[in-house]
Amino acid sequence: MRAVMSRESTVTTGVPGWETLLPWLRAGTTRRAREGLFSGNLPRRGDTRPPGQPRESKKAPWGDGWRSVVRSRQVHGAVNRVHAELPRGESAVGEGDAHLTRQPGILLTVTLADCVPVFIADPVQRAVALLHAGWRGTAAGVLEQGLATMHRAFGSVPGDLFVHLGPAICGQCYEVGPEVFEALGEAEPPHPAPIDLRGVIRRRALEAGIAARRLNVNTECTLCGDGRYFSHRRGDTGRHRGFIGILPRAGRHPGQAGSS
Repeated sequence: MRAVMSRESTVTTGVPGWETLLPWLRAGTTRRAREGLFSGNLPRRGDTRPPGQPRESKKAPWGDGWRSVVRSRQVHGAVNRVHAELPRGESAVGEGDAHLTRQPGILLTVTLADCVPVFIADPVQRAVALLHAGWRGTAAGVLEQGLATMHRAFGSVPGDLFVHLGPAICGQCYEVGPEVFEALGEAEPPHPAPIDLRGVIRRRALEAGIAARRLNVNTECTLCGDGRYFSHRRGDTGRHRGFIGILPRAGRHPGQAGSS
């Protein structure tokens, strides 16, 4: 899905095929907007946003109707948070790089500027998860722990899941030192070399039991692409957001309790 929103909003990049396969959820990644329009980015210290310009407009790119929007302080780790009932509005929920829910109306978000957003959907248990996966989080097992938490909290099994790896820095641009290769369990080069982090995560997902036909990878690069996304390595101070949630009108899963 590539949908142009209204003048008060922006453009988002969706997950190919999910609109048809999983019509009960909404998922995507915000992009840079035209000047003065909401882009879902979170300006950082040193941003040059004009004085008085709001960080976000009242109309968000993921649409209306969400009761709660989850965000957290990301620490490049593997802390999982399962969300049920939350206050209305945008909720800061402390530290965490992985968010999970099967509560309709809760939108999970992560902020990004080269790291990999990992979108997970379970059509059987009607549950979703969103992971922020940089190399440190990947090395810490954010994917594996996210899958384990989905199993414990919702009864999800890997063979039922759909997984999408969103826009991130590509394998040609992401040069890292041998210590990163070592932390990820990859063959270590004798000097800094590029690494395909999405490729590493894809392989780990397959090893965890995700079906290849249900696993897809966005190939856009946040650094060498067309500039529609923010890149830490480019020196950008802003952040785009990945988001996923069960649509409010979707209703609860038949076996769902009020909270978890």
